[in-house]
This record gives sequence, C-alpha cells and structure tokens, in this order.
Amino acid sequence: MASKLGSKGPQADINVTPLVDIVLVLLIIFMVITPLLAKNIPIEVPQKAEFEEPPDEIKDQVVLKLFSDGHIEVNKETVQLEEVEQLLSDLYIDRAEKVMFFEGEDDALYGGAVALMDMAKGAGVETIGIMTPNEDEEAGDPFPEIDADGAPVAPAAPE
Repeated sequence: MASKLGSKGPQADINVTPLVDIVLVLLIIFMVITPLLAKNIPIEVPQKAEFEEPPDEIKDQVVLKLFSDGHIEVNKETVQLEEVEQLLSDLYIDRAEKVMFFEGEDDALYGGAVALMDMAKGAGVETIGIMTPNEDEEAGDPFPEIDADGAPVAPAAPE
C-alpha cells in the first residue's frame, strides 16, 4: 500500500498555533492586571453637607458712604464727620458680627476714605467690605448699541 502523506487533501487536525498565541497573550494581560486589582485604594466619600440658606435680606447692614463733595452718609442718613465714630460705636457695641460696608465716590478724597475706615475700626468694626458702584446706575448701558458702520448709536433723549 502506498502512503499518501504528501497529498494536499483535507485535514482533520486543528491548527493550535494561533490558539496558543492568543492564550499566552491573555495570560500575560491577566498576570499584569491581577496585582493592580488586589491593591486597596482608600476612597472617602464626603458626607452630605447641612447648611442654612442665607437670609433674603440682611436687616442690620451698615453702609458708610463718602461723597465727592465731602459729606458722609450712614445708611442713607447724612452725618457730620465728628459724629461718625460715636454713631458707629453705638451701632456695633452689641453686635456679634461687626461687618460694615464702605462706598466712596470716584472723586472723593482718598485721605477722607482712609480716615473714615480708621474711625470705623476704632468704633469696633472688625471687617470692612468695599462696595463699588453699579455700572447700570452710574454710566447707563455699558454695551452701547452699534450701527451698521460700527459706530456707537447715541442714546435716545428722555421723554
């Protein structure tokens, strides 16, 4: 009988070389990943914070304002320079939060503003917040209308 070892007929054997390559690659991947999965990384999730909503309007707010002509207002009431420190001292003697807001016009004297804030500190104010003017109230619309040529349009005259 003649042997047909050299014939190109169909084979019943499975080629396992690609299968072995895939299994070895998967083995290497699992060998690299497994030590990383075993490490415990502590994670702390923050607890839900409980806080109170701030009040809609602060009732006892104090605003000290210096005008360019030199006159002074405390909460929209005109006050003389000599009365400022005593008035603020009376306002802040029993307060828990000693916060005051200061507003000065652009043309007001810098030395006057510093003197007023110094008087407030002497009267017991611990924190002074500086207020800036609202652009809408001071200068009108900060973004003027522009015509087709790119020139600003003059505001309409009040009726």
